[in-house]
Amino acid sequence: MTVYRFSPSRLCFFPDDEVYTDLPADLVEATPEEYAAFLAGPVLGLVLAVGDDGRPVMVAPPPPPAPVPPVISDRQFFQALAMDGYITTAEALAAVRTGDLPAVLADLLDHMDGDERFGAEMLLSGATEFRRDHAMTIVIGEARGLTPAEVDDFFRRAAAL
Repeated sequence: MTVYRFSPSRLCFFPDDEVYTDLPADLVEATPEEYAAFLAGPVLGLVLAVGDDGRPVMVAPPPPPAPVPPVISDRQFFQALAMDGYITTAEALAAVRTGDLPAVLADLLDHMDGDERFGAEMLLSGATEFRRDHAMTIVIGEARGLTPAEVDDFFRRAAAL
């Protein structure tokens, strides 16, 4: 009978009747019941996870993330930037009240030329909404060091404000 060992770090099983050149150090011997649950889990809609005790368990998959809102208001945009610590609360209020640009966004404009800079400044200081698919959203996300998925999460958080 094949014995299966489970690696919490790799989230996979290793049968003992195969030869491996590089086994993880965290292997634990899986019980026949744990391996049977692993085989039956996908049919039941379950996914493999690591229990609190480091043993393999089958669990319901996490729910999919909420849809990304395509648009957020300027208030939501600047408030979320402030809540993330990217701009100050005073800068967020000034941006919404008067269109004054927060320093980090003004610095971003300093790296643009002519018409591109003017268009970006008009957008940032006068927009009443910010679109997820707009090129400026991508530029700001990249300037913040965010991945596209993190920009999506930012829009989700902002939309909830």
